[in-house]
Amino acid sequence: MKKLSILVKPLLATTAIALMCGPALAATWAARHGMTSAQYQQRFDQYVSQGYRLSDVSGYSINGKPKYAAIWSQGRSVPWVARHGMTSAQYQQKFDQYVGQGYQLVDVSGYESNGQALYAALWQKRRGTTPWQARHGMSASQYQQTFDVLVGKGYRLTHVSAYNVAGKARFAAIWRKGGNAQWKAHHGMTSSQYQAKFDSLVSQGYRLSTVSGYEVNGIAKYAALWVKGGSSPWQARHGLSSAQYQQTFNQLTSQGYRLTHVSGYEVNGQARYAAIWRKS
Repeated sequence: MKKLSILVKPLLATTAIALMCGPALAATWAARHGMTSAQYQQRFDQYVSQGYRLSDVSGYSINGKPKYAAIWSQGRSVPWVARHGMTSAQYQQKFDQYVGQGYQLVDVSGYESNGQALYAALWQKRRGTTPWQARHGMSASQYQQTFDVLVGKGYRLTHVSAYNVAGKARFAAIWRKGGNAQWKAHHGMTSSQYQAKFDSLVSQGYRLSTVSGYEVNGIAKYAALWVKGGSSPWQARHGLSSAQYQQTFNQLTSQGYRLTHVSGYEVNGQARYAAIWRKS
């Protein structure tokens, strides 16, 4: 388990066009999935040059080949930096460098390539001194232990990425201290367990904040975070094939929804997607 206690300009270490998730540019945002590293870098450079900033990235592996799904948004001028294709050691080095420059980790995605873990991550410069913590490369038991310790110290989970490396589940997560919002987090859920938990929490006024799909022994599992509050309409889906994801994307964007989070993952050699849309 690695402990992480955050470019000064937006560029990636190594990125796409692969499949276009619906409209290329939906006014103030853009999304793509199924991208190779080179395609991702190409799209990244294109959107950044047009004034977009990365807001969400998911790295995943299909038959041993890294793929990427990402969302870019316009607005906000805070400095940010993103990298992908990093080994654990490279990620740790970049993390230490950016944190030392005043950046905070806001998104991290773990995935596998050739039997080793790789990471894609996004850092932003934030004002204030709110304590935060991040970890990566955790086993399920290490994640639970770290979760319990940090929550006991007043931290709340803000992001989790679950991924498979050499057949074993691994976790990367971010916690921030404080905040009054009620929240719930669960991991290791099968599709049916996730759906049951989703229905129960939504009925109690919780909204899905982040979800990460991953595979363990050929079975899709999910780690997710729900936060209470909010009144704007939203939608979430999981277990979608690429074609189903594209169809759902097109349908929801035509109804005025905006993609805010996407998780790509592999199940038995096939790409699957879990995603969240919100109406402005």
